[in-house]
Amino acid sequence: MPRIDFDAYVDDNAEPDSSKRDWRLARGRRAPLGRYARVLHQADLLEHAHKLPVEARGQTFAPTYQPAEHERYWLLNYLEGFYNAQIITNVLGKVRGGKEANVYCCAAHPSTGLDLIAAKLYRPQMFRNLRNDARYRQGRVTTDQDGKASVRRRETLAVRKNTRFGQELRHISWLEAEYQTLQLLYAAGVDVPRPLARGENVILMEYVGARNAPAPALNHVTLDRVEALRMFDRLVDQLSTMLACHRVHADLSAYNILYWQGHFKLIDFPQAVDPRRNPDAADLFMRDVERLCQYFDRYGLGTDAPALATQLWSLYRRSNALDASAVAEADAGVALLDQPL
Repeated sequence: MPRIDFDAYVDDNAEPDSSKRDWRLARGRRAPLGRYARVLHQADLLEHAHKLPVEARGQTFAPTYQPAEHERYWLLNYLEGFYNAQIITNVLGKVRGGKEANVYCCAAHPSTGLDLIAAKLYRPQMFRNLRNDARYRQGRVTTDQDGKASVRRRETLAVRKNTRFGQELRHISWLEAEYQTLQLLYAAGVDVPRPLARGENVILMEYVGARNAPAPALNHVTLDRVEALRMFDRLVDQLSTMLACHRVHADLSAYNILYWQGHFKLIDFPQAVDPRRNPDAADLFMRDVERLCQYFDRYGLGTDAPALATQLWSLYRRSNALDASAVAEADAGVALLDQPL
């Protein structure tokens, strides 16, 4: 099956622009830079797939989930490699959809030891159109098509000038940053879905929920006060652990916390920042804490977001989590936290 460039399908019903380049994309011809995304960490798949019998690699990927035609091409384009690598066997349905990404419930291959796997498929232009993305990119290392730090002058200039090549590299860096953050936090015991693999525009991770009942976001859940207090205390502990891992979620709210059978999972980390390198980290951390407290205030917990954020941030600094080169930025961040909302 020919590979399709889906930049022309960012919106389900959008017509392609009249420019020659966009019409070329609409006709199904890939842009030259697509090769950088296609080879992104193919070792994740090939490490598995090269051991398979030849006949097993050639089986046709035919998901039972039947979406609109362009979405089906999208699924086939990005998930077929995971099928051939015997990580997933089927796509069962769409769990959630949005402007940035869709999440699909997939049947896991028996060799994984799992029943279900969540496949998060990003729309190709998601990271290019992310609002205020420069704020999150401060201090972030740009990675190349192999997931390594990009140090070549051509790549650095392309990102700085926001060329098409630079946009492609930045796109790769956003996805790689989320995957590495999930790996880091999962290893540290933070309540995040277990990351399994990644490829072009895709991250595979632990599925939360049941086949016909995916875990709802916390904003759709009603808790009793005792449960709310228990969960709030656990979330505060998670924020502290994340800081110890040098990570701030930077977009935390009840919308990206999944709740299932008395437990929760934090999700959606593409914009996560490193407090050692991002001068806005303290302000973003305050926003995370404030949103969390706003949700739990409905249960009468009487939380104090500025005091809590300042306390956690100060503990982070005193634990020598920041290296010497970032102390000045941390001090500036504490000053921000001391300002009234």
